[in-house]
Amino acid sequence: MKRFLQVLILILSGFIFSQNISGNVISEDEVLIPKVLIVNMTTNQKTYSDAYGKFVVNANIGDEIRFAKESYKLGKIVITSNNFQVVKLEKIPQEIEEVKIINKNLAESQEEKLRKDIGLPKGPEKPREKPVEAKEVLLPLVFAQLNIDNLYKWLSGNSRRLKNRYKYEDLQEGLAWIQNNVDLEYFAEAGISPDKFNDFLMFSLKDEKVLMYMKAKNVGGITVALDNNISAYLERITKK
Repeated sequence: MKRFLQVLILILSGFIFSQNISGNVISEDEVLIPKVLIVNMTTNQKTYSDAYGKFVVNANIGDEIRFAKESYKLGKIVITSNNFQVVKLEKIPQEIEEVKIINKNLAESQEEKLRKDIGLPKGPEKPREKPVEAKEVLLPLVFAQLNIDNLYKWLSGNSRRLKNRYKYEDLQEGLAWIQNNVDLEYFAEAGISPDKFNDFLMFSLKDEKVLMYMKAKNVGGITVALDNNISAYLERITKK
């Protein structure tokens, strides 16, 4: 009988202290932000703010709630009461890009188009030796202005090796940044243990948004993009 009462009190306590917390997610300019990923870090319950920036999430006193959105810094609050919550997310500063005159007939690359669509700034450029492109060799041949150094680099495969090396260096730097900035505990609670996280990252790299947010070093965006790949990854490793 005593054991039954203890269990009953525990269940009732859950009903008493567990509650729906509602609120708004706004920008620094107090504009409501829709489709923000909201995660209760204690229960791993997820939801999104609606089209008007409003949200409702089940939480207990003391639970930590996190808010992730593309182009915004990661936000978090700790529940101290059941009062209406107003969560303000800080916009990630965007660099003003240099105006360039380009041939309008040239199609934008898929990566560049996606970057513009989601409003991400370009990452800072690194001082690197520029690989020689084919046009830098072939066009001078037409006009009898051959650059021997460029021709050698192109024929020897040096340009290709440089491109591959830069891609590898950028990838390793990006993966290290993710490891140091995302909450591994969040993914562990979602079913991806720390020893599987690197494998999960490699699986997620096929998602162009993951690549974009990794290059832009956008914590909110990378959290949302990786979260969208969790179900597919868990399904894949379950079938093995």
